[in-house]
Amino acid sequence: MDFCRRPAEDEAAQFYWTYIRLVPEGDVKTIAAGQIDEVQSLLSGLPETVALQVHPPYTWTIKQVVGHLIDAERIFANRLHRFACGDLQPLPGMEQDPYVANCDYVTPTLAALVAELTHCRRANSLLLERLTPTAWDQRGVASGHPVTVRALAYILVGHITYHLQILKKRLLVVPLSSLSSAPPRL
Repeated sequence: MDFCRRPAEDEAAQFYWTYIRLVPEGDVKTIAAGQIDEVQSLLSGLPETVALQVHPPYTWTIKQVVGHLIDAERIFANRLHRFACGDLQPLPGMEQDPYVANCDYVTPTLAALVAELTHCRRANSLLLERLTPTAWDQRGVASGHPVTVRALAYILVGHITYHLQILKKRLLVVPLSSLSSAPPRL
């Protein structure tokens, strides 16, 4: 199982270490799968009114954050999948703001967005389970920087951890009266 060990410093650009450092010790595949329950636990039952609020100093609603997690999950997983399969063509970076500006994160319920995110993560967890030991060492170029499949697995996990930490802080400042409203429609 050494193949899915914590990445070395040269396996990802420095800006990705913000995420990689957040991944706890343990099997990254198990941790990735476990984040499904963590996301559902944090966000299930959150009223739509709260999910549509911006909590300064942040600029996105909670639904937009979940949408961003969906978008990033797909992009990081695409990189991981392609590189693991030996498709080592350089891949472009991701500009997150156009995704948030051009995707509808208002109309779908928060429950629907959470379901989409958890479906993406389930699919990616299954992908991680079937990677060969040598696939974890594959190295491609994304956003103009070399990155390994192993680092991308850690980035997937750390990215969600990073944003869940922020969401937890945001939800601590939401007035209790906001949380006692009717449950969101499903």
